[in-house]
Amino acid sequence: MVERFGVITNCTARKRAIDPVARLQPADLKGGATKIATRWLQATASIDSSTYAGDLYVGRAMSESKAVASQLNGSLHVISAGLGLKAQDELVPNYDITVASGSGSLLPALARANSTAADWWQELNAIKGTPMPLSRLINRCGETRFLLALPSAYVDMLSRDLERIKDEALARLYIFTSSSGAKFVSDRLASCVLTYDERLEGLPGFAGTRSDFPQRAMRHFVEQLQGHRLTHTSAQDAVQACLRSLKRPLIPHRERKSDSEILDLLRAQWTNHGGSSSRLLRYLRDTALVACEQSRFGSLWRQVKAETR
Repeated sequence: MVERFGVITNCTARKRAIDPVARLQPADLKGGATKIATRWLQATASIDSSTYAGDLYVGRAMSESKAVASQLNGSLHVISAGLGLKAQDELVPNYDITVASGSGSLLPALARANSTAADWWQELNAIKGTPMPLSRLINRCGETRFLLALPSAYVDMLSRDLERIKDEALARLYIFTSSSGAKFVSDRLASCVLTYDERLEGLPGFAGTRSDFPQRAMRHFVEQLQGHRLTHTSAQDAVQACLRSLKRPLIPHRERKSDSEILDLLRAQWTNHGGSSSRLLRYLRDTALVACEQSRFGSLWRQVKAETR
């Protein structure tokens, strides 16, 4: 009988400004996943673990995950490309590495070595002595129903780990991801994926950015549908019934610009928007119609902020 709940979410590029920060130098990003992971673990070992995992990451994806875990009186774990699987009350170092695009991305180095994000996750955790940590957690906690909210890059990274989840544990797993992320889920786990889509943006209080879509969908599922207590079939029916009357939003065409062009726009609009990151991001996307991924925007916004000090 399921009596407990657990939320599993991804780490975010936005972190609290805590120094020092573990990073790899360009010379360290050579070789395959095993060599890079070995150097990375040496780098993180030299940084004090002084912050709880649940406090290191900031942004809506994390706040939504915390809200769901609190509502369910459940546990919260973070999937980190740099640290592995961490409970929210584990002390961790600050770091800059990711399998998503943007600052600190491992993807170019892995591609050069003919390695993948899944190779990275497997090697990182094997060296740490915790192989396949996600499936191990889910398989061991037989009385816990897990809600897993991850963007596509992290579902891809975890694809082998997810395959190690036992058949009898699948009924206790709900996966929230984008349509792109669902493509990385095998047929065996397909029934675990809740089929939310862009129509979620039409629900008051649940609109947001692509980067926090899985977590917003998870909160809606728990808060509005009480879906965490439903079987997979009933849960899917509830989601589809809710979305059926909604329309997919029209996505405007946004122009791609260089970092220097976006920096000029941010500088010109800084005072008008009080330096607010959220308002400036909305200005870029909704008014200037510029395409800018959130982690990239965050890096550029911090650069302009430093100039204003």
